[in-house]
Amino acid sequence: MKTLFSQHIVRLQQIVQQALELARLDGLWIYAGAMKYHFLDDQTAPFKINPHFNYFFPDPTAEQSWIFVDGKNKPKVYFYAPQDYWHVVPNPPVSAFFADEFDWQMLTEPSQIKQYIMQPQHCAFIGDDVALAESLGFEHINPKKVLNVLHFERSIKTEFEIECIAKAQFSAIKGHLAAKDAFFAGKSEFEINLAYLQATEQSDNNVPYGNIVAINQNSAVLHYTRLDTQLPKARHSFLLDAGTTCCGYASDITRSYAYDPQSEFAQLVAQMEQFKLAIIDDLQVGINYLSYHTQMHQWISQMLREFDFVKLPAEQIFEEGISRIFFPHGLGHQLGLQVHDVAGFQQNQRGTHKAPPDIYPSLRCTRDLAEGMVLTIEPGFYFIEMLLNPWRNAPLARFFNWEKIDYFKQFGGIRTEDNVVMRTNGAENLTALAEK
Repeated sequence: MKTLFSQHIVRLQQIVQQALELARLDGLWIYAGAMKYHFLDDQTAPFKINPHFNYFFPDPTAEQSWIFVDGKNKPKVYFYAPQDYWHVVPNPPVSAFFADEFDWQMLTEPSQIKQYIMQPQHCAFIGDDVALAESLGFEHINPKKVLNVLHFERSIKTEFEIECIAKAQFSAIKGHLAAKDAFFAGKSEFEINLAYLQATEQSDNNVPYGNIVAINQNSAVLHYTRLDTQLPKARHSFLLDAGTTCCGYASDITRSYAYDPQSEFAQLVAQMEQFKLAIIDDLQVGINYLSYHTQMHQWISQMLREFDFVKLPAEQIFEEGISRIFFPHGLGHQLGLQVHDVAGFQQNQRGTHKAPPDIYPSLRCTRDLAEGMVLTIEPGFYFIEMLLNPWRNAPLARFFNWEKIDYFKQFGGIRTEDNVVMRTNGAENLTALAEK
């Protein structure tokens, strides 16, 4: 990791040089951020680090720390390590694999940073606390020209970043196996989540996103996070969407299961798994992501016909938009320091934006695939009454097998998700490698 991180910093210095030259600035002051207090309360929300800080400094717990970088000199970290007996104080990672890439200055009080910031009017502040930036004299606060460069370049991962995301696959897979066992052992959603957290050695406060632990019809809620403590009367299906992190970099993995392996729902799960792997096998540098999303809709249209959910030719099912009822979200998204990572719509360093087409409003990527991109591939197939209901009285309603569709609503839905990195000769499936 040490060598990979050294190479990572070299590339980041080059990126900073480009951004500073474009914005005609001398340097970047990047603030890690601070915990936020709840309204009228002395309790804070869990700390979430500024991803731009984490981009340079792979410690996502470095609250109220700073980095100064100018693209030429060794980056300097101003590490906040207060004296405190109320809380566990941060332990400066001066012996970590990345420590030698920085000059270090310790802060015991947040206000001490004032004595180190010289000529702030010639530098950019990158962070969420605008009031703090203004009080310190910064005039260039999150300048768009700088952020456009940083966001676009963050979408192309270094080998260090790819290794972090790969490591996050292993712990997540361990958790997924524990959760699967808990489901088939008869546990509740709440208990399954505990099994996942224990296996991955995480708490609910430091998972990369809220775990989606859904039994039966709850799988039809795309971002279901309720965690029912009651056992269902019967078990039909289980969906788990959960990940872990390494140095702040996330994994994002989803698996679906049929309780009865001989059921037709189990056949649907297997079919969706095949679709996912087929798309991954087809991914190529230079091809627009939208084309793969469209291909998945065409395959799901075929599945709707083959499994007798809709009694129309697959081509018509696709053209009429019926597949979008059953697959309402995007094929996937970019992955990195943020689960839904930046620049999915950004086409270049200048910030040119390409929105998704109107028929696919939930698509999160409109980019041509490029070497070094890390993405999720997560096709889904659901029975969602809110989306089905408008079609019950539509002109084509008679072609829907409503009796069968209503029966399958008890299963909720299916999603299967792997994390891949684009290479020159196609996609490398990081999740599949971790499962071996």
